[in-house]
Formats: sequence, structure tokens, C-alpha cells
Amino acid sequence: RMHMSKPLARIAATLFSAAATVFLAGPAAATQWDDGARAADEAYWAAYNRGDADAMNAWLSLDVEFYHDRGGKLVGKKALAAANDGMKTNKTRLRREAVPGTVRFHPMREGETVYGAMVVGEHRFYAKEGGKPEELVGRANYTHLMRRDGNQWRIARIFSFEHVDAP
Repeated sequence: RMHMSKPLARIAATLFSAAATVFLAGPAAATQWDDGARAADEAYWAAYNRGDADAMNAWLSLDVEFYHDRGGKLVGKKALAAANDGMKTNKTRLRREAVPGTVRFHPMREGETVYGAMVVGEHRFYAKEGGKPEELVGRANYTHLMRRDGNQWRIARIFSFEHVDAP
């Protein structure tokens, strides 16, 4: 027979209860957060591909933090929005494409409440300058923490890493 200390037994019971709550929430609860998170993610990247910095910036939380393995970090919506605004005058049009099968959404919960989602995946970037054909310029991995405020999703943390230039 296995013996646990009282504090360890309480921790185990709490973890089991949390796991059971997540398991018993079922597919209907999963769909409610999942649909909203996916729609917000799609809208953000559609704005990126259109070069619409204003629409991109609308998805950012005020306390957003962006960490890039080559470009450093930007903290706060004002700083990241200013960087995104550079798209308005950039002569090179960028396009992002998710690598099929790599994008995953993971709920972030506090008790039974989904307060956010981690979006993890790999993407490729293409560039088109003037009348030249579009070309693949690189790929990278990314993780976004999206937070939910009521029914509105905002991107709060962005990690962009393992950038590799196209050959």
C-alpha cells in the first residue's frame, strides 16, 4: 500500500479534480473557445497578408510582448503597432503561409474557464517586390498566447523563433 503525506495527497486530489474537469468539459465546451480563437488567428494573419497594419494592431492586447530570435523584443501595443505600421510604406509585400499540419490550438484554463489559447505552429514567408515574382524568403516557428476578454480575443504574447532563410 502506498502512503502519501497529507499535503501531497491534497495536491494529488486537486490535480485529479482539475484533470477530470477538463476531461468532462467535453467537445461542446471545446468548440466554444476553439472557434473564436481560430477566427481571431485567421483574421490576424489575413490582415498581415493584406499589409493591413491597422487591422493587425486591432488584435493586439495593450500589454502585448513580441519576442523575435533575430529582431529582439517589442513590449507594449504602441511599440509593436509602430513596427507593424512600417508595412504601410514598405515597397516589399510580405505574405505568411502556415505549414499544413503544424498549427495547433491549446486551451489555457483557470478552473473550468478558458481564458486564452496557445497557438503553436510553423510558417513560411514570401516576399514580392515591385513587378518581380513572389519568392520564398524563409520559415520560422511561432507561439502566440491569445487572451479572451468576454468574446473578444487579443494576442498578448508572440514568440517567433528558429528562423531559417530560404536557400
